[in-house]
Amino acid sequence: MSIKPTDPTYGVWIVSTDADCEGRSAKRLGIYEGHIDEIALYLADKAMYNLFFSRFETVVNKPGEPTGAVVAVSLDSYENDNIESIDSMFSDRPVSIIPSHFFNSFEIVGDQDVIKRKIALSKLTEEEKKLLGL
Repeated sequence: MSIKPTDPTYGVWIVSTDADCEGRSAKRLGIYEGHIDEIALYLADKAMYNLFFSRFETVVNKPGEPTGAVVAVSLDSYENDNIESIDSMFSDRPVSIIPSHFFNSFEIVGDQDVIKRKIALSKLTEEEKKLLGL
């Protein structure tokens, strides 16, 4: 079967269903690519009443300047209790990895000088920045 680029039944879909018999909460079943009918029939045994399809639009948010120097992070697809393996994941990044006191987490420590510079620059007026060539 050929896929037409304008076929409204084909795409990447976020699929969910009712999580309880009153329909007051939703249970996310996953993100699937394909035709609605194929996905719906595949997930038929997971439907409480209905399957809800929302087209998945790829949104890429690029980070801007750091807003903090330290943050606790947890990765749901990675065992966070081995700090050495997590540290090796970030070996090519300009950050340090340290253990966190939060459950199943680690802390990412950024460049302290970058944060201090941002704070200092935020105190300058536009005229002062222009005079300094910034």
